[in-house]
Amino acid sequence: MQQWEMKETFTFPKQLGNVQENSKIVVEPKWHEEISEDSVVVRGIYVVKGNIQFDHVAREEDVEEGIYIEHMDIEKDQGYFEYALPFSVDFPNEDIEAVSLRINDIKVEPNNGYCSCSWAVHCDVEKKVQAIPEVKEPAPVKEPAPVKETVVEQPIVAEQPAEEVQPRLQAEKEVESTQMAQTVPHELDFLEQLADAYSRVQIQLKK
Repeated sequence: MQQWEMKETFTFPKQLGNVQENSKIVVEPKWHEEISEDSVVVRGIYVVKGNIQFDHVAREEDVEEGIYIEHMDIEKDQGYFEYALPFSVDFPNEDIEAVSLRINDIKVEPNNGYCSCSWAVHCDVEKKVQAIPEVKEPAPVKEPAPVKETVVEQPIVAEQPAEEVQPRLQAEKEVESTQMAQTVPHELDFLEQLADAYSRVQIQLKK
C-alpha cells in the first residue's frame, strides 16, 4: 500500500467575509490506470465538494493565496462549491493487476478569507497471482528381480591311489600280450597253408 498527503488552499469572494469553523469538505477520487510493461500510471481527479460557512462581514482586501472559488451556491450563511484537482501517479510495474484509491483524514483550517484543506490518499495495489507449478512426485524405482544362480553339479570322481592304478595298467598289458601270443601263430599257419595251395595249382593253356 502507498500513502501520500494532499494540501490545497481555497479563497472566496471578499463580500462573503471570513471562513468559519463549521466549514467542511468532502474529497472523492476518480481515476483510471494506464498499465505498460515498465510502469503503471494512475491518472484522475480529486473532486472536492465544500460546504463553507461565512460570517458575511465583507473584507476590505482580497486574498491572493490558493485557488479562487468565484461561483458558489449560497444558502443563508453557507456556500457550496465543487472543484476538480487533476493528479497523476507513476508506479513501477511489478506484476500489478489493479490499483484503488481511498481518502481519509480530511481537515479544514479556516483563516479569515480562505481555508487550508488537507487529506490523506491511500493507494492499494493488487498484484497478479502467480500460479504455482505442480511438483510431480518421481515414479517409484522398481528394484531388479534377484537373479537365481544356476549350479551345475559335476560328477564326483573318486581319486584312486597311484599304487592301485599302476598294477591295473600292468595287468591290462599282460592280457593284451597273451591275446597276441594266441592269435599270431594261428594266422601264420593259415597263411602258410594258403601259400602251399596256390603253389600246387597248375594251369594249362590251350594251344
